[in-house]
Amino acid sequence: MSDTSRGRTNGRPPSGAESRRAVITAGIIIVLLIVAVGIYAWVLLGTSSMSAQGYIALALGIIATLGLGIGLMALVFFSNRYGYDERVGRGGEGRGGDGSR
Repeated sequence: MSDTSRGRTNGRPPSGAESRRAVITAGIIIVLLIVAVGIYAWVLLGTSSMSAQGYIALALGIIATLGLGIGLMALVFFSNRYGYDERVGRGGEGRGGDGSR
């Protein structure tokens, strides 16, 4: 089926629904690939065991990673809420006022 038979002409950007569908499809494919790699690793390493120190290291790594992610996202929201992004994006301050670089 060609693009023109679906009512879309060549050169026209995709509509919002088409873009959304493409993003969702790409996301599903990425998640499925990650799950497939995880299952492969699980099967490959299935006979190995982990010591108590390994579980402690795993838990600390998970906690640290989540803490870093949550902290950075909190800074992004804080920066957006209080206008720090707009002040940086305006430019012109400290450059003679004309915004040139």
